[in-house]
Amino acid sequence: MSAQKQPPEPVTGADGLTTASSRSGAVSVTCTAAGLPIKMTIGAHAARRNPAALSREILALCRLAGTAAGVRTRGELRDRGVDDETIALLGLPSRADLVSAEAAADACAGRGGR
Repeated sequence: MSAQKQPPEPVTGADGLTTASSRSGAVSVTCTAAGLPIKMTIGAHAARRNPAALSREILALCRLAGTAAGVRTRGELRDRGVDDETIALLGLPSRADLVSAEAAADACAGRGGR
């Protein structure tokens, strides 16, 4: 029985940039906290995919990176004692938003096409 491969968790570096990768690792984007891409890595197999499908996956990974950064900021504010009502007013994404972003990125990778 084989376990389903889990998508890599978005990773934030000391510079505050977040990197999100596809489940296969073929596509990786490094983004600002707002989800703006500053670096992309696209493997040879992924580069041969349908351009529209590849762009959807890149965009989904950018959203995932931005959402992960927002969730991390929410946690940092909570750790500093900021109350939930104030955090809610900031409109930062929740863990549920992160789960949705992960599912969207995964779905884009799954329907890649050539």
